[in-house]
Amino acid sequence: MTELVRSNVGTGRRSEAAALMGQIGRFGTVGVLATAAHLSIYSALAELLGVEPLTANTIAFVLAFGISFTGQAGWTFRDDREGRWLTSARLIRFLAASIAGFFFNTLIVFVIVTSLGYQSIYALPFMATLVPAALFILNKYWVFGGASGATRKVRSGQPEKDGRGSPAAVPENADGTMERPDAPERI
Repeated sequence: MTELVRSNVGTGRRSEAAALMGQIGRFGTVGVLATAAHLSIYSALAELLGVEPLTANTIAFVLAFGISFTGQAGWTFRDDREGRWLTSARLIRFLAASIAGFFFNTLIVFVIVTSLGYQSIYALPFMATLVPAALFILNKYWVFGGASGATRKVRSGQPEKDGRGSPAAVPENADGTMERPDAPERI
């Protein structure tokens, strides 16, 4: 019996780790797509259509921001199937996190290039690793607040109670469990 319990605990940790790795992969995929969109839109506007570079960059940033928010909210950190993932509060927090990422990038460049006097190329590894890691954490725990598809499972025979003591409406899954999209995520 003890071995069975240990086995289930290990399996749970592995599946949580696999879910986290999948989420990190989705986060990176959306980031790469948004960056590619930004660069492509900027290039098309500035080089092909002759739009002033700062204007082209602003337009490209706004469009890439939309792609990034939609991808992160709708795929990477989506917590439901009814469309509640697309909220103005999350959009505002996502914008704040994006601005924080920009300032973190700027700080890295300032410290490495301006303060330490290294060539700008030396800032790139830090910009490519530290900033995305910080943004992933901000998005996971603040912007989307635990929403990520990793939900708490409850056995069907044990109905959840809402804040008033009434049974909560939670749909039953095929495996005999109920998922709570608002349950805190555990890693």
